[in-house]
Amino acid sequence: MSRKSTASKLALGVPTVQDIEFVAENIRQSDRQDISGLWPDMAIFEVIMRDVEKSKLVYGLYLEDVPYAVFGVVPAAVSGVGTPWVVGAKSVDRNALPFVRASLPLIEMLQKFFPVFDTFVCTQNSKSIHWHKWCGFKFNDEKLKIGRDFYYRATRIANVKLNKQGDK
Repeated sequence: MSRKSTASKLALGVPTVQDIEFVAENIRQSDRQDISGLWPDMAIFEVIMRDVEKSKLVYGLYLEDVPYAVFGVVPAAVSGVGTPWVVGAKSVDRNALPFVRASLPLIEMLQKFFPVFDTFVCTQNSKSIHWHKWCGFKFNDEKLKIGRDFYYRATRIANVKLNKQGDK
């Protein structure tokens, strides 16, 4: 596997099935709740692998060579639009700074292929809501029931410069 090292000992690479299994077995609680709310009858690993198989781009983040997070983008029906997804290991919650620092550059890299991101964020997942807002996603106020829970629709358009508060 090719991994690009960074100063924070965070590396970007292409995840193996074993890496995905590790993240699924050690998934952070907020991601587990989101997945079980959408797909209550599927194992976490199966859900992640389904997203991996549907995605055009899939990457892994490794902290000191240990799988830290897996993320990708599923192409939408409209050209240039993609649905991003990310699942993190418990280590993301214990040591969030590398993830936060890497987030914007990774999103900008992915948006070279998908200039518009369109996704849904669980209304109960405050970590995900804050992260999406910090990364420049704009939220629709309407709450949509999907599976067990309610979700906000969130979009991000590439090349939009934001100030520190996440506003244009």
